Amino acid sequence: MDEIRGFKPSPCNQGGTTERDARRPIVLVIEDGSELGDAFRSVGDCLDLTVTRVPSHEDLGAMLILHRPMAVVAEMDAVGQDGCHVLMTIAEHDRELPVLLIAGEDPTVLGAIDAVEEVWQLAFVAKWPRVLGIGAIVDFLFRAGRRGGCMRLMPV
Repeated sequence: MDEIRGFKPSPCNQGGTTERDARRPIVLVIEDGSELGDAFRSVGDCLDLTVTRVPSHEDLGAMLILHRPMAVVAEMDAVGQDGCHVLMTIAEHDRELPVLLIAGEDPTVLGAIDAVEEVWQLAFVAKWPRVLGIGAIVDFLFRAGRRGGCMRLMPV
């Protein structure tokens, strides 16, 4: 595991959740390379978010418990666990947790993601064909942060 920014121990306030269950201003980036982490790190630096890169072979369930992130970003075709496995692991942990999958444009893959999203009743799954620009990254992070009570700012 590669920590891209410093860890801030104070959790977010989600109103009604215990401190142990509250989300933190942390984004877990599951990847085998560094493209996603690099893209999110630059935005995270500006928004005071911690971006933690997690290799795809790591136990995502344990990382979710340890970090209590406000969002997870993953590549659909990672070596250690594909995007559908990521979605199922997140569903077991917290169906409301925002997820962003870099999924490509293959309709079969997108259909599989939609099926997993529906069957596991996930509330917030974004699917991008590739890493989009800074505006889209900021928008995703703001929405995820607002959903988890981690950010008080609004996207423009």
